Amino acid sequence: MTGEKTIASILESRGAFLKGQPGCEETARRHEPLLKVIEHNYPLFEPLRDQLMTRQGVVPEMVSDHEALMELLDHLRAQEIVRLSEEGRLVAADAAARRFLSGGWLEELAWLAAMAAGADEAIYSQVLGWRVGEFYGENEIDLIVRKAERLGFVSCKALQSEFNAESKKHRARLMDALHEADNLCDHFGREGERVGILVTTDLIDEVRDQPRYMALMGKAAVLDVRIIPLEELEWNSLVSAIGEIVHGRDDG
Repeated sequence: MTGEKTIASILESRGAFLKGQPGCEETARRHEPLLKVIEHNYPLFEPLRDQLMTRQGVVPEMVSDHEALMELLDHLRAQEIVRLSEEGRLVAADAAARRFLSGGWLEELAWLAAMAAGADEAIYSQVLGWRVGEFYGENEIDLIVRKAERLGFVSCKALQSEFNAESKKHRARLMDALHEADNLCDHFGREGERVGILVTTDLIDEVRDQPRYMALMGKAAVLDVRIIPLEELEWNSLVSAIGEIVHGRDDG
């Protein structure tokens, strides 16, 4: 429609601009069956991914009696994410495949969820340039969504699924992701717009019915950053959670 706002035009009005090519929508659509298998089996996919990205790879015969692993591998081979090496082992096919395995898949899944949640437009794996006076910079943004003239931002972090309370590195990465997301909203967002973090870590202790990382969740609540943990990676839950970012706040 003539005159309809786009993500690009809205950002330009805020002193920012899209740089380079975003993730390919056709690729995300093509990967959809694989992405849904991954989100349904992430704790199983995690060690498999790590092994596929080593030189040793995966010996097909070693997992042939594991139905869920074989389903994952079949989908990965069908999408040419993995290949059979000269030694007869399954390994990441190339650099693009390694990027997909290490976290690109999560950005594609988030994009699909945003579109399913009713976004008018969404782009993933995008670099955003900005200018403020004489200053210039750029930010990588995993997902930008638009509903009418309202934007939303999601940072995707494919981290270890088990929360390690003793690991300063793991806690620091989660807290850094929170601040990174908050900065995005401060810099590019407007009132009523929301920002979230999609992270593949189990952050809810269901037995105690409380967060595993209380400081993270508390700070996220104060900053109004929606954390979407592993517990909400299941498709319907993910669409609902991403939908909160897409539709923003009614009082905006």
